[in-house]
Amino acid sequence: MESLLVTPISKASAMQRAGRSGRTGPGKCFRLFTAYNYYNDLDDNTVREVQRTNLANVVLTLKCPGIHDLLHFDFMDPPPSEALLKALELLFALSALNKVGELTKVGRRMAEFPLDPMLFKMIVASDKYKCLDEVISIAAVLSIGNSIFYHPKDKQVHVDNARLNFHAGNVGDHIALLKV
Repeated sequence: MESLLVTPISKASAMQRAGRSGRTGPGKCFRLFTAYNYYNDLDDNTVREVQRTNLANVVLTLKCPGIHDLLHFDFMDPPPSEALLKALELLFALSALNKVGELTKVGRRMAEFPLDPMLFKMIVASDKYKCLDEVISIAAVLSIGNSIFYHPKDKQVHVDNARLNFHAGNVGDHIALLKV
């Protein structure tokens, strides 16, 4: 299961953000950390994306041509081994890998499908429960993130109320997205 992790920004990122304040007009930068934290706790540079992202699609892509030893694969910026192990565990749980870490028939189909493996598995399972059309709509919304919601500053209250209407009837997030 993916989750958002709160992590400190880097010194380079903090400097870039400070440089943006006042760029187009008078501005100030307020940092919510101390100078001590800046000098002692923040990394100099931001961690590269391959080192902090879900690697399930990367693992599928590498497994297809027969690369099995992912821990020793020559990545330009190697991801943490824990991230690779999490991806392997997820793919095993989704039946994309067998007990020895080889791609299954489902795993090969996942690799060919340009979608997050969890969403692919959701679509495949939905056919069994006769709700394929609805699940495809939900998967489409989930695959693009929160960019479907527009928040004009002058109508924030109206936007929040309209958004609550999608949750009417005490439905979960996926059904609310289907209503959207």
